[in-house]
Amino acid sequence: MKVFEHYSNVPQPADSSVIAIGSFDGLHRGHQLLFERVRKLAKEKNCLAGALTFRPHPAKVLAPKFSPPLLMTHERKIEALESLGLDFTLAQKFDAVFADLSTEDFVRRVLVESLGVKVVVVGDDFSFGRNRQGLAEDLVDLGSQHGFEVEVVRRLAVEGMIVSSTRIRSFLLQGKVRGAKLLLGRTYLVPGQVVTGQGRGRTLGFPTANLAIQTDILPARGVYVCHFWQAGQKEAWLAVTNIGICPTFGPSKLSVEVHILDEKVAELAGQLVVVGFLERLRSEHRFDSPEDLCRQIEKDATQARAAALQYKADSNIHALDGVRLIVSN
Repeated sequence: MKVFEHYSNVPQPADSSVIAIGSFDGLHRGHQLLFERVRKLAKEKNCLAGALTFRPHPAKVLAPKFSPPLLMTHERKIEALESLGLDFTLAQKFDAVFADLSTEDFVRRVLVESLGVKVVVVGDDFSFGRNRQGLAEDLVDLGSQHGFEVEVVRRLAVEGMIVSSTRIRSFLLQGKVRGAKLLLGRTYLVPGQVVTGQGRGRTLGFPTANLAIQTDILPARGVYVCHFWQAGQKEAWLAVTNIGICPTFGPSKLSVEVHILDEKVAELAGQLVVVGFLERLRSEHRFDSPEDLCRQIEKDATQARAAALQYKADSNIHALDGVRLIVSN
């Protein structure tokens, strides 16, 4: 897949294309539906299949104080888009100049002159142009004027919930990782690097891998059943992960500690790893003694093992998570 960073960098004359437009944070089930349509139409019309997305997320430019934490980094998103079998992605630099394009200029310069679009696929909540004044129906009208088709896809609903990156973030911040999985279509993954901790887990008989995470958003503080992958590992190990401030030993800064179950694990310090959040077991709370904490960790491990079978199908990393480069040798 070819990646362009500005519409002016696309080689001219451009081949005809079918594209989807959006931020595509998380590449959830609604996004996947758009790209299924893009691939189908591109094949029918003998065009290139592509994506138009933005770097940084438009909210970071238009309303930085209200910009949401992202479900995946830009690099992960590009890798995930490549896994969809697209021919190209225009990862357009989103700055004040680009944001100030009128709806007409956006269509003419970017879609027609740069990308040579034949069909544009967007969601029904799509907006574009200066002050986001253009809506999906406006794009349909401009498409008619400029000789391309526009397909407006209704937002996907799953179990009565509209699928959106915003709702997924809300689920994660509440610790509802199974709800996030339902809308993503896969387990929420967090990449990170193993760093040296304080060694309390090993002293208690439950050694942990302490992670410096590489994501904007973590699930809420608490204890989770997780899958854990180290570099080069295809099938996951079962683990229990605590996100919190270790209140039993006095509050500390937020940490992510992973205890791998039933595996003999070599030294992990410095390794790049990935954690997949399967189920929340409980909230984090302070125990009266280290012994009470140990008893609770034993209970957590027992619950995790009992839950393991239902998550066996999630033991391989999905290509849409965009972490292949992180965990492969």
